[in-house]
Amino acid sequence: MMGDAEAQSTFFHAVCLEDLVPQDHPLRKIRPLVDTERIRELCKDYYCADNGRPSIPPEQLFLAWLGGYLMGCRSDRKLVMQLQCDMAFRWFVGLDIGSKVWDHSTFARNRCERFEGADIFETLFDDTIRHAKERGLVSDHWSVDGTLVRANASHKSVTAIVPNQTPGAYRQELSGKTREERTKKRDDECGPKNPTVKWEGEKRSNATHRSTTDPDSRLACKGREGAQPSYHVNGVMENRNRILVGVSAEVFHGQTSEREGALSLIDRAKRKLGLKPKTLGGDKGYFEGKLMSALDERGIKPHIATLERANQPIHLKVKKMAKTLAYQASQRARKRIEELWGEGKEQHGLRRFARRGLERVRQEALMIGWLLNLKRLAGLQVAV
Repeated sequence: MMGDAEAQSTFFHAVCLEDLVPQDHPLRKIRPLVDTERIRELCKDYYCADNGRPSIPPEQLFLAWLGGYLMGCRSDRKLVMQLQCDMAFRWFVGLDIGSKVWDHSTFARNRCERFEGADIFETLFDDTIRHAKERGLVSDHWSVDGTLVRANASHKSVTAIVPNQTPGAYRQELSGKTREERTKKRDDECGPKNPTVKWEGEKRSNATHRSTTDPDSRLACKGREGAQPSYHVNGVMENRNRILVGVSAEVFHGQTSEREGALSLIDRAKRKLGLKPKTLGGDKGYFEGKLMSALDERGIKPHIATLERANQPIHLKVKKMAKTLAYQASQRARKRIEELWGEGKEQHGLRRFARRGLERVRQEALMIGWLLNLKRLAGLQVAV
């Protein structure tokens, strides 16, 4: 017998929101690791003391941002929609089942007007490392790697640099003096909406061209993909539990972006966290004399994948080191940092940044690094 759908039988429902969240839900495992009092302490200087209307609690904003990256919400509108529909997400943020969800502009205004230039994301990322250090989860053997991340800019925004011109004048010349002129010019030349740009016979490079949408991005390519406006993200991982001890987004400058970024993150870990590795694993892109000499001067053994053509003394030293079991173990472990990049790109929005500008992109990279570390710690809690 085919059943019929029952109409709503009761008008009021007595239900606890936490009962709707499964015990094995990822949000339930990560939530105890987020210290809301710590977030309030870090944000108190960005709010007025007594006057004004009560604002949204800052810990709820940060929990919403964190949960949005966890579930792959790339826009504030998508984040608000997820909060409206997902009961587990509401519980994670601290909203009741009947609480009104904020407008999407709330997130953008707080990011750009209140927390712009703040180091809160960096501090929260460092707190996860300190927590892991206190529990003895950070080893002395690290790995380093870099990856290209698409900027939030298209090819059509890349134009030639005009010398001796202010950024405002340059932007005005490209876009037109008024909105009516821009619209008329666009419709006359290439039709409405998406403009047509022709690059036949024109050579473009980072020395002569910039994106007007995101001037801090640079054209970069990896593998067979064409050059795209991108940023370079560097990361340093400890090998035992795959916890990131440093992550940063930088302007792309070729191979030097990886090498200089690696040393910068290692020095930062020692200065701010009191951590220093005994060995550092890396791929062949780091097999460069100045980098390995700098590591050797810092008392760090460079377990870098070797190249045959390099024959400087430091290269020969590393090639001799390649015969040891410790070096071989580092080379096996250093590939696991690429798994972190893959996880971030496939699940948490690291394939393409949502924000624009170097400082804002760095905040986004730190947010994703904070999330990846929380996931590692949540998994280790089950095992410990």
